[in-house]
Amino acid sequence: MYSGIHLLDGSVGHESLSGPLEGTNLPGDACLVLTSDPKPRLRWTAELHERFVDAVTQLGGPDKATPKTIMRTMGVKGLTLYHLKSHLQKYRLGKQSCKEFIDNKDASCAAESQGTGSSSSSSSSRLMAQDLNDGYQVTEALRVQMEVQRKLHEQLEVQRHLHIRIEAQSKYLQSILEKACKALDDQTLASAGVETASGFGREICF
Repeated sequence: MYSGIHLLDGSVGHESLSGPLEGTNLPGDACLVLTSDPKPRLRWTAELHERFVDAVTQLGGPDKATPKTIMRTMGVKGLTLYHLKSHLQKYRLGKQSCKEFIDNKDASCAAESQGTGSSSSSSSSRLMAQDLNDGYQVTEALRVQMEVQRKLHEQLEVQRHLHIRIEAQSKYLQSILEKACKALDDQTLASAGVETASGFGREICF
């Protein structure tokens, strides 16, 4: 197996890892597309999802297929068990939701899922890949929002503790100042009392 690394169009901003397939009759070369984030994530393109669906079908369906057997069947270099485990779980949930929808409400969904034409299968795979990407983007946005809220809460807690410390320090300094003023007043009164007593004594002598 070999692999090639090339940079996609600058307007896209992704890196692709490509390599041939082994042990499978999937057509063409596989292509892994990574996001340009600081921590790159795998983007499930329609082509890659179609290969995933074909591999799952060869293995007897989503309930029988496992990440390890799917990875071996697809033979795509750079694809990890982590990627396949997450995608397989979402794929199973999507298939289950579609099955319940068919059983309860929409007969047209059943007709579309049972179609044998290659064009309808490709369109369905693209739609499912798009739904998975949209769901991931929504989940990621919620995670970022929760992270921002957590940091804001931490900052508010720090500010609150700082305010409490400032108030305590202010009360402490105020207490020291009041004690100093009281001690000064007592000393002044004592000095005045001594002078008064001395003056009274001199008057008696005269």
